[in-house]
Amino acid sequence: MKLKIMSYNIAGGRSFEFGPDYRPIIHGELTYAEKIKEFAPAVCGLNEVDYRLPRSARVRMAQMIGDAAGYESAFAPAVTWTNKYGIGTYGNGLLSKYPIKETEIIPIPNPETKTEGNYYEPRVILHATVDIEGRDVEFFVTHVGLAAEEKELAIKTLMPFVSITDNPVIVMGDFNMTSDDPIMKPLMNTLQDTFEVYPDKSVFTWPCKAEMFPKYPPSTHQKLDFIFVSHHFKVEAVEIPELILSDHKPYIAYLDLMDEAKG
Repeated sequence: MKLKIMSYNIAGGRSFEFGPDYRPIIHGELTYAEKIKEFAPAVCGLNEVDYRLPRSARVRMAQMIGDAAGYESAFAPAVTWTNKYGIGTYGNGLLSKYPIKETEIIPIPNPETKTEGNYYEPRVILHATVDIEGRDVEFFVTHVGLAAEEKELAIKTLMPFVSITDNPVIVMGDFNMTSDDPIMKPLMNTLQDTFEVYPDKSVFTWPCKAEMFPKYPPSTHQKLDFIFVSHHFKVEAVEIPELILSDHKPYIAYLDLMDEAKG
């Protein structure tokens, strides 16, 4: 069964199309809905998704994008912000053309000590079981932190969930590290990195366009977005569109979900 899967950090529905100083778009999430509808993935994982935050007009972003593009949706809050306008959250989302049977929010523990100068924030993994033509496929969407302690805790939290199931597994999101980072090794050893089939290993997914972010030298341009899959899938191709909207590019994998006997 052929599947097109997409991972996209949508920057809270904001746009970078006018330069590196991003600006809010009132109902800008509809722009993302138009693009996702155009790419037409079967399932799309989203990072940096707002929910009832004033900066994005207090919309339920995953649901609004899903409704506009024709998808079922799920959302997992990671951060809660409170100000004079009320309470809102921010986290990961999932859009699916197939029925979402159940969802689970898996908290990633916060580091006990913060030894780096990086920005720290709470992180979660959105786990969704999706019924794809009678087969349960386990999707895990996450956005990993910037500090090494956060990265280690994210991978340590994720691994038991992807290891214990016999169902097909897809893990995706913005990992804020590259595939050669030693912290990624357990995941790389357990699942297939779809990027292995991509011919240009110099491609980056952040930033969306180098010229728009002149203060960041080429050495900081990295492929931070991933889709990992279990042995049940054959990876046929990967596409990284040159799209300027979020500060990240979308990451798309074309997969073949093999028959159960073959998988």
